[in-house]
Amino acid sequence: MMLGSGAPELHPPEGFRWVADRLESAGFEAWAVGGAIRDAWSGDARADWDVATSARPEQVRSLFRRTVPLGIEHGTVGVVGPDGTMYEVTTFRRDVETDGRHAVVEFSDTIEEDLARRDFTINALAWRPATGELRDPHGGVEDLKEARLRAVGDPAERFAEDYLRVLRGLRFAGRYSLEFDPSTRAALEEAVPGLERLSAERVREELMKSLAGERAGETLALYAETGALDHWLPELAAVARADPRWQSTLSAIDAIPRHRAFLRLVRFLLALPREEGAEESRGSDSGSGADSAPVSAIMERLKFSRSEARRAEILWARYLPLVSPVDSAAAIREWLSEAGRDHARDLFRLHFALARGSGAIESERALVHTWRRVHDELVGGAPLDLSELAVDGNDILELGLPHGPLVGLMLEELHAQVIEDPTRNDRETLLAEARELIELGALDGLDSGV
Repeated sequence: MMLGSGAPELHPPEGFRWVADRLESAGFEAWAVGGAIRDAWSGDARADWDVATSARPEQVRSLFRRTVPLGIEHGTVGVVGPDGTMYEVTTFRRDVETDGRHAVVEFSDTIEEDLARRDFTINALAWRPATGELRDPHGGVEDLKEARLRAVGDPAERFAEDYLRVLRGLRFAGRYSLEFDPSTRAALEEAVPGLERLSAERVREELMKSLAGERAGETLALYAETGALDHWLPELAAVARADPRWQSTLSAIDAIPRHRAFLRLVRFLLALPREEGAEESRGSDSGSGADSAPVSAIMERLKFSRSEARRAEILWARYLPLVSPVDSAAAIREWLSEAGRDHARDLFRLHFALARGSGAIESERALVHTWRRVHDELVGGAPLDLSELAVDGNDILELGLPHGPLVGLMLEELHAQVIEDPTRNDRETLLAEARELIELGALDGLDSGV
């Protein structure tokens, strides 16, 4: 059918049109498929514009000068347009065999067969810019109008083909505020145990897509309602069932900008219970002083990189205690030294998110005032790290202190003095203080732990 009244205007990038036009000129069909068409009907123009074509991969590569073999065995070639943007061009496909994790595909000659293998009707839409024709063989447009999420064909078969579709379905339902078609919802919940067959990498990437989307909190609520959370994040599933602050956690996640998806993940992890005391802080929903073992376990399970895991562990562990508006400048500098210059802003972002998500206006005002004072110290040049001291270990060794732990202890003592009074961060001043401490024997015995 042609796009009719009430249909959105489609405005693909010029690079996409250039790719499609060249394919059509060579005698091949070129269709826009998937997210771009779905999102145009949903009023969201941010999706990638992918091309489905009747051309085989080798034919695509022969037509374009700059190509990247993104997945030749699956028919996907990256084509770099004149604007430098890469567009995914995939040959029409049909599934031959599936096992719940992977599909064996073969190339097809029609867009209808390609659309028939897709997961949900709202993703089984295709538009051919050369003719203006829209293909919607499974009623996806009507489902979008009715705010309904429905599987293509038999829902149970669709989920059994690839259990990642369970999580994709939850993401689409949350992001677009869609109601599940009853048979699709029932099949999805029946397929939830199949999530355990997926690789950690695929689960992690899908989770991060959800966290980067609109209404991420709504998606995570569906994770909990359907039991999906139990299979990869059982610690958080327990929180969802028993903690009255679960909803405030979801609201706080949505209060963090979408482009900070990793920070949204940390905000989610902050719902985990802590082993030690539950000290309250401005806008806090967690205790303080606990180690980050629960976070480490989740980050390892989902195979995040070591640097990502370390960042999450630090933010989780240092979330509390937070400085207060009435703390002294020295106390603020001490907190910054412990929290780390690189993490201070993120820690405040996490607290702001909870305050904004729960509508705690007074807490937010207190955070604003505190942040201004913290920011002043950050930009004021105070030596917050040992590396910023005006002296280093070599200077201390030259004073006669032997190699070993005492050198570190001396630097820590000098750093504590500079945190208290940044004007003391002067080479001669610190060396004089170090000489005096050595003469007094102030560090004697500390290297042995006494």
